[in-house]
Amino acid sequence: MIAILLLVALALGIFYWILQLDVSGMIKFALVMVEMLAISHILIKKYNLPSELGLVLVKSRKGIELIDSLAKHEKIFNYIADVGNTISYGLLSIVLMKKTTTWKTFIPGIVLLFFLTVFVAPLSLEVIMSIVKMETVQKATGAVSALTDNPSIALIVVCGVLLIGGMFLLMLFGLVYYGFVVLNAAISTLFFGSDAIAQTASGGALLLPGINLPFFEGVAALVVVLAVHEVSHAILSRIAKVPILSSGIVLFGVIPIGAFVEPDEKKLARVEDSRQTRVLIAGPTANLLTSIVLFFVFFGFYLATDTYRDEGLLVVSGMEYGTVIYGVNGQMVDVYNYTPMNLTPNSEVVFTTNKGEITMMTNASGNVGLVGYPVYKNSIKPFYENWALGFIYTTLGLSMALNFIVGTVNILPVPMFDGSRIIQINVKNTTIVKVISYGALVFFALNFLPLLFH
Repeated sequence: MIAILLLVALALGIFYWILQLDVSGMIKFALVMVEMLAISHILIKKYNLPSELGLVLVKSRKGIELIDSLAKHEKIFNYIADVGNTISYGLLSIVLMKKTTTWKTFIPGIVLLFFLTVFVAPLSLEVIMSIVKMETVQKATGAVSALTDNPSIALIVVCGVLLIGGMFLLMLFGLVYYGFVVLNAAISTLFFGSDAIAQTASGGALLLPGINLPFFEGVAALVVVLAVHEVSHAILSRIAKVPILSSGIVLFGVIPIGAFVEPDEKKLARVEDSRQTRVLIAGPTANLLTSIVLFFVFFGFYLATDTYRDEGLLVVSGMEYGTVIYGVNGQMVDVYNYTPMNLTPNSEVVFTTNKGEITMMTNASGNVGLVGYPVYKNSIKPFYENWALGFIYTTLGLSMALNFIVGTVNILPVPMFDGSRIIQINVKNTTIVKVISYGALVFFALNFLPLLFH
């Protein structure tokens, strides 16, 4: 046990050292991958821990007992899964899942679908962009907006797509449209020598704790996302009388990246189509419904902590971490119309901050060697002097956003995603299924192609 603890401490030390290196995010990612794969290999080989694809599986029976207990509420979870069919497939759910889609599930599904689109999606994307600073995240809605300069027409198109095919059709539409944008840029670069592909933003990005997400908040959010997703699959599996072979947590090296459940896939394949569909749709539905719950929790936390958010210039270099400048030489900083002040060379400057007054001397060029940026009290990315409040805020925001993203992306009919298996079960024409699945895979890959040229 002591040897394992020492190994974990060493791994975390190396991980922290990698994050402090002055190299690109991609190099950091590669180094972290190598380190964690090595740690996983040691844990698997030396301590005989079960594994899959290089990930360490820490198994427990307690998870299965909890799942069996929850599965007793069969009617509730079946109803939630049927509502999820409409959220994911809109009017198509009446055709594809006609056996389980009724007006009692269709109407709530449509209401939740539009709530997700109008309220949860914009806030989730704002949170992700404020943290990750992705060049483009809004593939689906952005693709529609690019088709026309008339916002009313764009809104009608989005609403029409949502009503007809739910999140499935909206995401697929965005995926295909932006895939053609990337393909056009690639052709321009390949045949005409332009740098169009290098100037084209990627249609997506890998979200990795410690690389482009805050490490601890990112890990906590991903654990919530994966636990909700996998447990929901497991509950519907048990309701369908499919045994759960194992459950537990997943480690990548020493980093917990989620939970897992392992239903008996052979028995699952033999149950009727409607039950299989419920099992598969349960994961994305749970993520989307969790994002709605967290929307209200996140918004409530934001309102409740108004007095704890700071406003001013947040110093990132040159003063103690967490210092916020309110004024310079008695003049209050206007963060909404901020321009750097012209300071007198070789003079004394008094900064009014959240840590009291701080006096510094300018150099011969009138600089004091400070680096910072404005923070706003009502911003989506506020600054909390209390680290615990900042941690809770970021974790709630990321949990909401990542639940929404995982829930919607998982509905795509890309092979290995839940959406692909749902289409296979409910569309009996195998040619159509192959065209949809492999076509989606091609466009999914195209969306990430610009990352190779940045």
